[in-house]
Order: sequence, then C-alpha cells, then structure tokens
Amino acid sequence: MVEGLEAGKRVEFEGLGLSLIQETLMPAAVGYGRLYILSEGSGRYILGQRFGKVEAPCVFHVEPSLLFGFMPEEKVSLYEIALGKEGECGGEVIDLRPLEHGARHPLVMKRFSELKTDECFYIINDHDPLPLYFQMAMSFPKKVGWVYVEFRDNFWKIKIRRLS
Repeated sequence: MVEGLEAGKRVEFEGLGLSLIQETLMPAAVGYGRLYILSEGSGRYILGQRFGKVEAPCVFHVEPSLLFGFMPEEKVSLYEIALGKEGECGGEVIDLRPLEHGARHPLVMKRFSELKTDECFYIINDHDPLPLYFQMAMSFPKKVGWVYVEFRDNFWKIKIRRLS
C-alpha cells in the first residue's frame, strides 16, 4: 500500500503519523483520532468495549480517547494514520506489585483524579491491568489515556494520561 514504509517505524507528515503494524497492537487510548486500514490478513480487535474478528479489507475509525487494539491471526498489514502524537511524560512511576490486590485500583483511581489535563504517570503491575482501564473509563469518560509501554512475563508498564 505504501512503498518503503518499514513495519514498526512512524513517518511524520504535516502533523500526521503513518505506521505499518504487522504484529499485535496492544490496546491504547490516546488524545487524538486514529484511522486503521487492514489491507492484508485477518485478526481480532477491541474497539471501545466491542470485540470482534475481521478480514481485510477493513477500516477502523478510532475517535480520541477510544481504546483500540488488534491481534493478528496470520500475516497482516495494518496501517495506522494518527491525527496527532503523544506528548512526553515525565510522571511518577507507581509500582503496584508489592501492594495487596484490593488496594491497587483505588490507589490508581485516586492518583488519576489528582491529575491536570495532559499530566500522566506510569504504573507497573504483575499482570495485564486492562480491567483497571475499563473501571477508569467508566468513572472518567473520555478522559483516560492508556498506552502499554512495556510488557513481558509478570511485568506490565502502562502510561496513564489525563486527556482533555
């Protein structure tokens, strides 16, 4: 579809970002709109609170603050057109792993409620905290930015930003 575009690299052009994704796209909610074009292959997606399976060709329009993720079931070409980009985040890191499970969500919810627009922090957890995202999105509609920074066995680092 786009010659010379390498998978995983982002090309910037007049405020737009273009990326080719050929692996799993972890769910993310950001403060700008995105357009995804599946030109080859098939897979499963999450869009907001909807889950489904699609085959190419397919287009997803993702509004600002809406969660989107994609898991390929075969070789895919998924193009992302980003109508903005994430700002830098120098926020604190909260390691949830040593805390009791019942204390984790309330701590993150309280910290998020204290943020001003565009401020952010990171959490580190021992499992995928996606249920926390849904709880936060219910309490703070269209305000929760959520980006997977790093993940591996028993280690999940998420950037959480207050969107405008």
